Amino acid sequence: MRDHLPDLTSWNCFACGQDHPKGLRLQFTAPQPDWVRSEFRISTDHVGLGSIVHGGIVATVFDEVMVWTLYRWRYQPHVTARMEQRFRGVIEADTPLVAEAWIAADRGRRRTVEAHIHPADDPGRILAEASGIYLPAASSALESLPDVQQDELREVFDRFRSLDKPVENPG
Repeated sequence: MRDHLPDLTSWNCFACGQDHPKGLRLQFTAPQPDWVRSEFRISTDHVGLGSIVHGGIVATVFDEVMVWTLYRWRYQPHVTARMEQRFRGVIEADTPLVAEAWIAADRGRRRTVEAHIHPADDPGRILAEASGIYLPAASSALESLPDVQQDELREVFDRFRSLDKPVENPG
């Protein structure tokens, strides 16, 4: 079950928009239930001190991979209520990295998602970790989106639901 998550082509998202000129262009796969992964590099356009990636960019990566985990596995847009990150190592620009996020808890409308970033060639070396509390986006916020974006979200969530339908055994 390693499905590639579709790009939202009608959005100009800094984190996942594939056409954003200075964006991160994150792409996602879902290697197992309640889990999402992104393999990426952060360019030198997004550094703070020397070649060290700016902490705000790391927060953006975490927020994006965690919210896409909810898009994929809870089939609806969510907003960040609280997020925190901890750095355990230096994240250098132009280094192959992996961000992984998983749903840690569902409590009513409140979802807790955890994540970490590690070098692509060393999964055991966690460079940063995060946790976030997410809530479903208000319907009024979704209704304010342009029709093309509302339609695209519906299509994405319908695709995810169809992927997860149990296959009935004909025999």
